[in-house]
Amino acid sequence: MDSYSVAAWFELLAFGAFVGAGGQGTRMIVGLKKLSDAASAASETRSAADLIIPSQLLVSLAIGAIAGGIAAVSTIIPASDLKISGEEVAGLAAAGYAGADFIEGFMSRAKAAPGAPAGQEAVGTGGPAAPAPAADDGAVG
Repeated sequence: MDSYSVAAWFELLAFGAFVGAGGQGTRMIVGLKKLSDAASAASETRSAADLIIPSQLLVSLAIGAIAGGIAAVSTIIPASDLKISGEEVAGLAAAGYAGADFIEGFMSRAKAAPGAPAGQEAVGTGGPAAPAPAADDGAVG
């Protein structure tokens, strides 16, 4: 197995993260257009800018960067003269786009349990909570 310098790995990781964030940026543009269309079609007086949450945009870009970085280091072999084809760049952008879509879709299904204190049942399925056991259920012990 060949070994490569740390600089080559970091260069590849940074490039993958940058391209992955770009792929996620493309997905964000589509989402912002849909949001704008929905806001203009609604009878509310709020604009699309009122509906945008900047922190969610930043988290979304970070997820795309992580997905692109992981895709880069797992699919491309680094070298001192790093040469990446157009297909590989498109693949990294697609990884940022699809990876963020997958992770955000997964996280939207895993919601915090309603009324659960912090650290206890922090992740639930959104269904009803299980009933509490009776104070005296007749059990021995």
